[in-house]
Amino acid sequence: MEPTRISMMKTRVSLAVCLLDSFTLGPPLGSNTKIALEEMLAKPVVKAQGYYIFTDLQEGMYRLRVLVQHYFEEYVDIRVGPKDQLVHVSLTPRPSYPFHDKATLLRVNVKNAGGAPCSGASLLAVPLTEEVSRARLAQDHAGRGENELMLGSVTGKIGIGDRFLIRGRNAKADEELCCVAAVLEHQRKVRLVEPISGSYSRGSLLLPVVKSRSDEQGEAVLAFANCRAKQFDLRLDITYGDLSLLKEVNLAEGGTTLAGSLCLDPSATPSKASKGNT
Repeated sequence: MEPTRISMMKTRVSLAVCLLDSFTLGPPLGSNTKIALEEMLAKPVVKAQGYYIFTDLQEGMYRLRVLVQHYFEEYVDIRVGPKDQLVHVSLTPRPSYPFHDKATLLRVNVKNAGGAPCSGASLLAVPLTEEVSRARLAQDHAGRGENELMLGSVTGKIGIGDRFLIRGRNAKADEELCCVAAVLEHQRKVRLVEPISGSYSRGSLLLPVVKSRSDEQGEAVLAFANCRAKQFDLRLDITYGDLSLLKEVNLAEGGTTLAGSLCLDPSATPSKASKGNT
């Protein structure tokens, strides 16, 4: 009998992608998911809890495309090196997302001066009411260049991809936007995507910020989790190319506030939005 040779093929994990729902901070809803590297034909291996594994990739730059039912399409540029890496992709709900009945929502229709829908407009909602803060700075001082913050008085779950406005405690204090890259020490510490540029003392507030964009009909929805106030004011910043609009809105917890049709006109000025709760 001739000897039999058995060959063992080993694969190397190059990239793991974890998809996160930016509202629930859990795996995305729905089953219709498409994820691919534009430069590769091979499909990823699907694992539990929203993980997708790419193996045996050459080192270099790749563009990741993620398309999931109920969420906006995302593109992420990734550099693959000699070691395996984990990349989290935060998914933004579309207006058709199946929110639960008691979700705190702001719905907007974005149009240009001619009344046509603005598809892909960027929306950023920043609370003006300090009672809705999700955490406070727990270290004596955080200064320019730091990218890790110690937190206290945390309300609800803080997750990767969460955005906050850091605001000092006096009238002339600094404030700036930040995004969470990693959650450490059981939510007592966060690492930021970019280092802070201001200076903050113990007790500075972390106010939750929600970012979204408009769909093909100009419709947009912004969802707020773990509200700490029955009502709160926010500043809505909408940009679309060279056009922009600032508007103050009052939201009621546990319902939908309708800001109506907002026109991106160069002459538009900030004003209070009308509110309809359902």
